[in-house]
Amino acid sequence: MTAQAGSASSSSTSLLDRQQLRRQMRQRRRALSPLERAEAHREFARILSNKSLLQPGRRVALYFAYGHEADLRHVIDLARRRRCLLYLPVITHFRHSRMRFVRYAADSVMRVNRYGIAEPDPRHAELISVRRLDLVLLPLVAFDARGWRLGSGAGYYDRSLHHLREGRRWRRPKLLGVGYECQRTTQLQPDRWDVPLDGILTERGLHYFKHSD
Repeated sequence: MTAQAGSASSSSTSLLDRQQLRRQMRQRRRALSPLERAEAHREFARILSNKSLLQPGRRVALYFAYGHEADLRHVIDLARRRRCLLYLPVITHFRHSRMRFVRYAADSVMRVNRYGIAEPDPRHAELISVRRLDLVLLPLVAFDARGWRLGSGAGYYDRSLHHLREGRRWRRPKLLGVGYECQRTTQLQPDRWDVPLDGILTERGLHYFKHSD
């Protein structure tokens, strides 16, 4: 990574509003070269290949990268080889930022949503309750050392995973944010609806967070 990309000296969100921080982090992400991104994407799969997260029969939700988000194509290939059951987010209501997770296989009937992202057609595939998922890999714009994630601002994941805010009594699914090291910031100020991550996967490794609750 370049020296700029590797820096973790971002200001706290107590000093920068979320939109300004999003612009800053997206600019950092765009500054990564195609080679740096490609190497990071291979590292995601290599790191997960040495963990026990992708086991046969595990119900794993992933995503198709949008814009310059961290890409999971190699992780998807790995999860298929490990015979995981894969699911993708499908937007069901744009105005109210609602989404569901839908089964994704090599022969799935796909459609393109208004953002230009391919998603399984829920009329031809299984919808799963989020509580039945074992693992969710989430995209992000920024993350901090406490496990807080700054997303795109639409709130799709926070609404879908709201049950995990209730004292984290529900232990499923496990939430892993996926991003580049250049998206690390010193401290995010969470909103009341934010859901903390269990861990973060970057090109430098997989790190788990400890939560007081």
